[in-house]
Amino acid sequence: MHLRSLTMQALGPFAGKYTIDFEQLGASGLYLLEGPTGAGKSTIIDAIVFALYGKVASADSSDDRLRSGYADEDTETYVDLVFETGSGEYRVLRSPEWMRAKKRGSGTTKQQATVKLWRLAGPDGALGAGTADPAGGELISTRLDEAGAEIQRAIGLDRAQFVQTIVLPQGEFASFLRADPEHRRGLLQKVFGTAVYERVQDRLVAMRIEVQRAVAAARTDVGAAVAHFVGSAGITDEVPGPVGAAGPGELASAAELRALGEVASPDVLPAVRAHVDALAQAAADATRAEAAARDELTRARSVFDETRVLADAVARRAALRAEQDLLAERAPTHAADVERRDLARRASVVAPVLTAAGVADAAAGRARDRLARARSVVPADLARLDRAGLTAARDGFAAQVATLARVERLERDLPDRRRHLDADETTLVSAVAEQEALAVEAVSRPAARNELVSAITACQEVAADLPVRQQRAEAARTAGEAARTAETLAVTLAAAIAAAADRLALAQEAIAAEAYLRGRRLAGMAGELAAGLAPDAPCPVCGAREHPQVAALAADHATAEQVELAEGARTVAEAAFARASGIVTTLTERLSGQRELAGPKTLAEHDADAEQLGVLVAMAVTARSELDVLHAALADHDAATEEAAVRSRALDTAITTARVSVAALRSDLTSTEREIEMARDGRPTVAARVADLGAQVAACDALAAALEGAERAEQDLSTRSTELAAALAAQGFADGASARAALLPAADLTALEAAIAAQDAALARVSSGLAEPAIAALADDVVVDLEAARVAQAGAEAVAGAAAGAAVLAARSASSAAAAMDEVEAALALHEAARALAGPVTRMADLAAASGGDNAKRLTLATYVLVKRFEDVVAAANDRLLPMSDGRFELVRSDEREDVRSRRTGLSMKVIDHRMEAARDPRTLSGGETFYVSLCLALGMADVVTAEAGGIELGTLFVDEGFGSLDPETLEAVLVELGKLRAGGRVVGVVSHVEALKQSIAERIEVRRLADGSSTLTVRAG
Repeated sequence: MHLRSLTMQALGPFAGKYTIDFEQLGASGLYLLEGPTGAGKSTIIDAIVFALYGKVASADSSDDRLRSGYADEDTETYVDLVFETGSGEYRVLRSPEWMRAKKRGSGTTKQQATVKLWRLAGPDGALGAGTADPAGGELISTRLDEAGAEIQRAIGLDRAQFVQTIVLPQGEFASFLRADPEHRRGLLQKVFGTAVYERVQDRLVAMRIEVQRAVAAARTDVGAAVAHFVGSAGITDEVPGPVGAAGPGELASAAELRALGEVASPDVLPAVRAHVDALAQAAADATRAEAAARDELTRARSVFDETRVLADAVARRAALRAEQDLLAERAPTHAADVERRDLARRASVVAPVLTAAGVADAAAGRARDRLARARSVVPADLARLDRAGLTAARDGFAAQVATLARVERLERDLPDRRRHLDADETTLVSAVAEQEALAVEAVSRPAARNELVSAITACQEVAADLPVRQQRAEAARTAGEAARTAETLAVTLAAAIAAAADRLALAQEAIAAEAYLRGRRLAGMAGELAAGLAPDAPCPVCGAREHPQVAALAADHATAEQVELAEGARTVAEAAFARASGIVTTLTERLSGQRELAGPKTLAEHDADAEQLGVLVAMAVTARSELDVLHAALADHDAATEEAAVRSRALDTAITTARVSVAALRSDLTSTEREIEMARDGRPTVAARVADLGAQVAACDALAAALEGAERAEQDLSTRSTELAAALAAQGFADGASARAALLPAADLTALEAAIAAQDAALARVSSGLAEPAIAALADDVVVDLEAARVAQAGAEAVAGAAAGAAVLAARSASSAAAAMDEVEAALALHEAARALAGPVTRMADLAAASGGDNAKRLTLATYVLVKRFEDVVAAANDRLLPMSDGRFELVRSDEREDVRSRRTGLSMKVIDHRMEAARDPRTLSGGETFYVSLCLALGMADVVTAEAGGIELGTLFVDEGFGSLDPETLEAVLVELGKLRAGGRVVGVVSHVEALKQSIAERIEVRRLADGSSTLTVRAG
């Protein structure tokens, strides 16, 4: 995958819109992403990952930080990315969820996340953000889930794999290189997602525990079933079998059965069956004994039943005769009760008429009293009137009340009508005053509007100049930074020149020292050779064995070791001078470039220009923000002017209407007051006069009602007296007193009638009973022996009951034992099934957990998977490490523990140093060695992850590393190795804030903070 271009707006610390052309930036294959810590370098990587996957790069970071806190509410946040894969060129435009200003009213509303994905026709197919569709491009999707799936299919990596392979966290892999196996395990699990194998391993262990528990539970169930059988069958240790079963030597005891059940032995089932067969035989014997006893009981019961019938008949005859004698003694009392009952029944017929006559007499007396009271409270002229006269007088009073009802309502409404008139008069005065105020205000409004229009024109002129002012301010800031950098570089260059001069002087001294020592050694070579001559030994120069004149060795003669040391010192001094000269050349070129950017002005002049232009930009920004306020004020002013005009016209109409209404109300109120005064007729109010007339009406009504009631009461009394006389004569009573004396209370009469009926029924029952054939046929001297028959039956019942109980117990014991035997059989079958199921599960769990004999290497499942992945990573890393280290270093995986604290094997690592042919601990590597070894590990990890994703080609790579801890020599070596990554067309972006990298990498993205806390970026390429 290759990145082509990135455009982002209102993202993170970047408030504005910025575009990065990766094709131009990565033309040389290597560029730098630099800036201060926290300025926003990682935001650029987050923007790329968000555009592709809808989430930021770090899984621990929140997507809420995507929306810039420095952007205006109306500025949209989006990322526009163009990238190319093997399946074509694509453009994705994505915006996160953010709170934007409402289009109507105040406040904010949620803007939902959106995405658009196009497949482009070619490199020219991508347009700027905000266009509907790219020219020549095909819109693939606008749905979040659908676009995400299409992008992942095109790239071939999910978000986690993309972050692991595109952004290489070298610091983490240096820690990985030096870490113990347990920490190394954590990173490998995170990268390859092998936690699923840990879960499989844990699940197998849990399954092993479950099946082992099932086997133990099944064994316990067998023991419980056998124990239940022992209790059900009544088996004991002293008497193994039940009563009536086979002898003790043929059946197992309770202890023997329980022992077999606790180990779930198959031998327990035959022993249980033997007990069941013995119990079944005992039950059959008890059943036969029970049948014989029941036959004997049936015969005894027949004899007893015949004797009991005869005894019952004799006893019943004696009871009936005794009751007959008692009834004869009560005959006189019974006759008196019958006579008294008949007299009470006739009196009860007269009782209602007698009561009604008494009620009518009392009512007539009360009516006469009411009439007397009614006449006493009315005027004498009304008291003398009959019912017709009272009705005529009452109608006259009521007619006057009806006539005054309307005037009474007018009198009640009079205060409200007066208040209404007062309110209308007050409203009229207020409307007139408001109309006069509006007329005064209308005169001054045109002048105020002209002032707003003038202010808007002035702000528009200043705001229109904002882009020019911003461009000039940015140019001034860039030139000022270049001037400031040039001053720093000048100081650094002077120091570098001085250092180069020192290195030159040291090199010249080393050259002179070497030349001097070489000359001295050549001059004294004869003495050096002579010093090595021995008697009779040939001369190495002439071959003679005689040495008459041996040259002497000078005191300042230089040895070969001294010359070699001088040569080495000269080589080191020359190399140091060469490096210092290179630094001077690089700094000179950079200083020239910065001075060209800075121009002829001094740093103070640039700062003054930037400050002045900043003020002008601020003025233009302020003017732009004030324009909205002024436009709103002008709109409010015009709206208020129109509203005042409408209000003035409405007031004209309202005032005219109100004046007419007030005059009409005042006239009507005066007429009503005169009518009310006439209707009062000397009383304080019309209501008082109506109340007096109403009292007269009520008095007439009361007196008429009293007259009518008295007449009805007298008529009712005469009727009731006639009815009473007729009723007394019909029932044979002389007067009302004799009828009242014969009356009985209802309860007493009911009791008397019940006693008479009981006597009559008893006489009939006794006579009927004595006439029954069985009683009449009995001889007077009959004798019955019931007790002897009862004793014989009781003996037979005892024998039969004992036999039945024995049979029931034997049958129940046999049935319970058979059911318990079924439980034992089922429990044994379940135990065998649990053992069969537990075997393979236990073996698999032991194999996965490395706790069984089948796992020869003692590797758990999760560790085995990680070891295989780790071997792939080491192999991929060695493909780069061997050539990168000139064949010196090679990584190998070891099964040995790196320290005694390691709990697992298989993830240890050694570094083979082929120069010494020795295995080294990774922690013994130097800083530079650790860097490129860990870099190879990271690239190897990226290759393995990529291969697992389908062999995806990664054309873009970001290397994120803390370069600040490297010395200059190591940094130079690292840059050489980074250059090797560009092979095959790969573009490498180095993410760092180290100043030294700026001198070595020309193409870069510079991220800088602004005064308000936001950030800006500049792309320097070509």
